[in-house]
Amino acid sequence: MATISFDLVSPENLIFNDEAGMIIVPGKDGDLGVLPGHSKVMSSLRPGRIMVYGEDKNLLKAFFVSGGFAEINPEKCIVLAESVVELNTLDKSSIEKEIQNLENKDEKNSEEKLLVAKAKLEAFNSKFYEKI
Repeated sequence: MATISFDLVSPENLIFNDEAGMIIVPGKDGDLGVLPGHSKVMSSLRPGRIMVYGEDKNLLKAFFVSGGFAEINPEKCIVLAESVVELNTLDKSSIEKEIQNLENKDEKNSEEKLLVAKAKLEAFNSKFYEKI
């Protein structure tokens, strides 16, 4: 099976750089399944999970991104994320506490943070794409 090069970049540093068999990216209008030879696409990202699979279709890594952009071409997928957290480092109780705190605030800035926190909880609880 062929591979595609994948770079996941946050404002601070390069988070992931390796070959992958498939990548699932949370595009603005829906999830994008990226395989080697994918046509050229640029998409903004919504808050959600990035799933990275090896050639054997086993899940290698899972990340939560709060937003950003993806550039895809036949040989490479580059994700420029606003913020990145590895999914296995998330704690459900702290996410729920964050949501509760944000729901009690009445600021414009809190509304966007609340949407991201709710998406993070959904990503934490989701079993979609665990196995392909």
